[in-house]
Amino acid sequence: MNIISDENKIQFYKYLNGDISVLDLEDFIYKQLDLVQQLDDETYSELISFNYKEKNGNRLQDFLFGQIIDEGQFETWKLKKTLNAFLTDYERLDTYLVKFYRLYCGIYQGDGQRKFAFKFLGHLGLNNLWWLDEGYLTMTFGENWKIEYNKSISDFEFYHKQFQPIANRILTALKNNGIQILSNGTYVITDDLKNELESNEIFELKHPDRR
Repeated sequence: MNIISDENKIQFYKYLNGDISVLDLEDFIYKQLDLVQQLDDETYSELISFNYKEKNGNRLQDFLFGQIIDEGQFETWKLKKTLNAFLTDYERLDTYLVKFYRLYCGIYQGDGQRKFAFKFLGHLGLNNLWWLDEGYLTMTFGENWKIEYNKSISDFEFYHKQFQPIANRILTALKNNGIQILSNGTYVITDDLKNELESNEIFELKHPDRR
C-alpha cells in the first residue's frame, strides 16, 4: 500500500463517497504533482492511464482500494463525517437514523457475510421513529394524521438532544482508537465501549410531555 498525505487521501475519499465526480478526481490527479513522489512509479502510471471519461467506476474503485486507499480508513472517515453532520442537523433526524441503521447492518456480500457492520451504532440505528409512519398515523388519527405528523417533526430537536451524547461518544472513540475499523470489514472495540454501545438493551427515547 502506498502512503500519501492526509490532504490527498481526502480527495480520493470524496470521490469514493460520491461527493465529487470522476472528472473532478481526474483533474485533481493531474494537478496534484506531489502524488508523483507519494506513489510508486507503477501505481502512479496506472492511475494516470485510466480513461476517466469511460464508465469504469468499479475497476477504478478496486484499484484505489487495492493500491492507494485503506478501506478501513475510508470507512472511518465516512462514519466520522456522518456523525459530525448528524450532530449539527436535528431537522433531518429521521434521515440520519436510517443511515445509521444501514451502517449497523453493513454491506451484504455474495457469500452471505456482511462487511463493515457496525454493531456499536445500535443505539442510533435501531431507534426507528415508527410513530412517523403514515400508515400508523392514518390508522390512529384518521383525517387528522397530518397534524400529528407535524407535531412529531417539531419534536425532532427534543429527540436529537438525547442522541447527541451517544453520537459524541462514538465519534470520540473513533478519534482515540477506542474503535478501530479494519480494512477487512471488521472492527476492534474496547471492552468498556462494547458493553456500553453493544448492549442488548437499546437506548430508550423519552417523549415530550404533552399534558
